[in-house]
Amino acid sequence: MSEIKNYVNSKKNIIILYIIMFSSCITLIILNYTTIRILSASRAYVNGESSYSKGQNKASRHLISYLYTENDKHWKLFEEELKIPLGDQVARVALSKNLDEDIVKRGFRAGKNKEEDLDDMIWIFKNFNSVPFLKKAIHKWENADELVNRLLKKGIEIHKKIETTKLDEQTKNKITSEINILCDNLDNSADNFSNIVGDGSREIKDHLIVLNIFFISLIISSVSFYYVITLKKIIASEKDVNKTKEQLQDIIEDLEKTKIELSTEIIQHKKLIGTISHDIKSPMKYLAMTSKYIYEESINYDDQKFKKNAKSVYSSTLQLFNFIDSLLTYSKIFIEGKSSENSVYHLRKLVQTKCNLFNEIAKASNNILVNEIDKNVITKINKDILSVILHNIIDNAIKNTENGVIKIYSHIKNKKLYLVVEDTGKGFKEDDLIHYKQLSNEQSTEKLILRNSGMGLPMIIELIHILHGNLKISSEISKGSKFEIITDLN
Repeated sequence: MSEIKNYVNSKKNIIILYIIMFSSCITLIILNYTTIRILSASRAYVNGESSYSKGQNKASRHLISYLYTENDKHWKLFEEELKIPLGDQVARVALSKNLDEDIVKRGFRAGKNKEEDLDDMIWIFKNFNSVPFLKKAIHKWENADELVNRLLKKGIEIHKKIETTKLDEQTKNKITSEINILCDNLDNSADNFSNIVGDGSREIKDHLIVLNIFFISLIISSVSFYYVITLKKIIASEKDVNKTKEQLQDIIEDLEKTKIELSTEIIQHKKLIGTISHDIKSPMKYLAMTSKYIYEESINYDDQKFKKNAKSVYSSTLQLFNFIDSLLTYSKIFIEGKSSENSVYHLRKLVQTKCNLFNEIAKASNNILVNEIDKNVITKINKDILSVILHNIIDNAIKNTENGVIKIYSHIKNKKLYLVVEDTGKGFKEDDLIHYKQLSNEQSTEKLILRNSGMGLPMIIELIHILHGNLKISSEISKGSKFEIITDLN
């Protein structure tokens, strides 16, 4: 129980460390992103203030020139240059009143601010206008705008006087003095605005450095703590590893002994199969040949009962021989290895071998075996496995067909072999067909042999699984059945 409790506590500590590190990293990213954007917006406002100051200074010079020269060109230039601070004023008022951003951007564009800075300028004004340094800077901006409005008003007054009356030198000098005072006040407001924004940017930078140091220290501490915990776990687990190593060594020794015992047992099984092949197959083959001779000789007799019995004995003996041969081949596949080295061979020859084997049995039921495999089809599919599959399917077709035709044919599609055995026999009942289809869809070969459907079909399906193939079964009562084997051509 104490080990489980320690494990749970250790896991909790690690999760907490991960949360701290993740939260610190996310906070650092957000902090740095926000700070960079604030600094970028501050730089944009300082640049904007420069354009603002230049605009009002140039406007003032053109207004004084207009005052003394009365040239409309200078009046137009005055109006043009004054649009810069007036545009910034429009943007400030629109931001303060939370008007549409398009109005704000039009104002900033008129104030000669860079297009790529507009979003940052709007963002910082909306989100940080209550921050002390920015609030103070905005107040200075309002003061400057009031002075710009006074300069505009003064310009309009001068324009009207020049158009209606002739100004004397004394009046011109007085007006020039008033304009210069306005310009000095505007310069002071602009300088104050820039200084406030600059000081605020430096203050933000200092705070950022402190916060970065804090969160980086927190991450380093968390990583160090995690390292210490991990190191302790490694040291503690070394003892368990050594114990496990000893246990594994014992298991390996036991497995080696088991391997030797299994090898010995396999050798004995091989010998047993060899003995069965010799002691059963040979007499059965002799018995089949003898029954064939008796059946052929019975043709010369008039006793129909004798002929029928001789034919039945020959057919049954041949079927028994074929079944034993197929069963022994099936056993060899599993004892000697499922995937022996495969060589290229002609599929038609293999099918013809099976047709030759079953010809006599087929004739006994008045059936015709037809091999329609193309002579050019070659494959590397395990010959022994495919032979047993074909053997059992053909045998099943003959058992369920009388006075009919059993065809074996194939086609190739997308490097897949489709091998078909089709008969015109009695077909399967619907319940049996459903059962056989379920059986062919079984993924575990261990379950197949437990089905109560005889040895043939489970054997076929198990072997098709070894080939990594599929079996499709279709059937109609009194019309016949079709078994389709689908597997890789090579």
